[in-house]
Amino acid sequence: MLKFSKINFAVKYYLPLLLWMGVIFYLSSIPGNGYHGAHTLWFYIERKGAHIFEYFILTLLFIRLLKFYKIRPGKVMVFSFILSLLYAFSDEFHQLFVFGREGKILDVGIDSLGIVLAVTSYHTARLKLRKK
Repeated sequence: MLKFSKINFAVKYYLPLLLWMGVIFYLSSIPGNGYHGAHTLWFYIERKGAHIFEYFILTLLFIRLLKFYKIRPGKVMVFSFILSLLYAFSDEFHQLFVFGREGKILDVGIDSLGIVLAVTSYHTARLKLRKK
């Protein structure tokens, strides 16, 4: 059996997190078309739903990493929330420098919905597992 090395640990816990952060960064780097008119309902559902999904996954990856360090579950949830929220703020700041994009505090709020859903899902799953 292979010994759990630092490389295995990095590949298993850090690499997925860093790759996902890279995906979010890449998607935020795609220039916009500069259109600021009215959009369809589908446009908002698709775009804002993507924000929620991106940060739901990001938060679960932070939770997965922090759980490995044997941090108390309450702290895992708080730290995961804070780290994901900080990344959401940095992502919106990054978009200020991308042509046709704009950083919006409203989008951080939408990102936080995904963050809260992930933390709530983790907490709910923990409670259900403890009852068994």
